[in-house]
Amino acid sequence: MKKIALLTLLCSGVTACTHDQAGKGAPGDIGSTITTLGYQTVLLPSTAYGPGALVTTVKGSGFSSPLNLTYLCRPDFAHAPAPILDVAQTRIASQSLDSSFKLDPASLTRIGLGANLSHIQSVSLKLTNVSVEQLGFDDLEQVRSSLGPVCKRIIDTFSKDALAYQTKQAIRADVEYSFELKQGASADVKGAVIKALVAAFGGSVKTDNGLTASGKGLYYGLILTKV
Repeated sequence: MKKIALLTLLCSGVTACTHDQAGKGAPGDIGSTITTLGYQTVLLPSTAYGPGALVTTVKGSGFSSPLNLTYLCRPDFAHAPAPILDVAQTRIASQSLDSSFKLDPASLTRIGLGANLSHIQSVSLKLTNVSVEQLGFDDLEQVRSSLGPVCKRIIDTFSKDALAYQTKQAIRADVEYSFELKQGASADVKGAVIKALVAAFGGSVKTDNGLTASGKGLYYGLILTKV
């Protein structure tokens, strides 16, 4: 079966994001990092679409980057087994992604911060606890064979149009977003930035009383196999 590699990273497809290594602020292109890892960009990281999930793209968004996915069948109906930790791939992904990335204006606009760009000095994200999870093809087949009649009909319909996929492998990580406001920015601006971050990730991030927001176990990369 044909595989499509997908990576979900906030500044996906944005060449102006910079990559800080060892605190030196060395410039780097996150798009190139993703390409080197063999993945394609997707819209936003979340706790959704992990190994075993049956997915397609949101109508009208197509399969061009950044991808915008949606479920074909509810995950609780899919009964996917616990994923396997791929130690070797985890090591490879960690070497590239256990770091900090600064976000450029295009990325900030994408997550709803465009109206406050004039008040924002910088926003960065730091990925930690990077891991790679996967399921065997026998596990994936077991998930599909256990679906109810409604889900099976949906899968068949989308499959005929080559729009049905299942997650084979996923990169998962914890993330912390840190933002710095320009001098004189009001408390309302700070609140708007936090609200935009939470809204962008569907409540997958938590905020503190400072200038950070964090999320646990978000999927940043997917490898899909066509159903």
